[in-house]
Amino acid sequence: MSAVDSSTILLLSSVLAKSGIRKLFTTIANKRIAEGASLDTSDATAVEGLNQLQEADLIAAGQGGDTYYVTAKGLKVARDLENLPLA
Repeated sequence: MSAVDSSTILLLSSVLAKSGIRKLFTTIANKRIAEGASLDTSDATAVEGLNQLQEADLIAAGQGGDTYYVTAKGLKVARDLENLPLA
């Protein structure tokens, strides 16, 4: 198992601390490019989560905001998360 980056640990204690936001990030990271319509953004918490993930440079919105894709930093964090036993 490779070492988990310290920036990932910091993100887990801040942006990714909420399981809903972590799940949203994981969904986008697994798809690499996710259609906005395929994401459950029916409540304000999910929309806030997308905004927080963008501010943390883990995801970015495509032109027009119809798609979201994982950034290079997000790919690194996603790989680190695979190495952590999260509940």
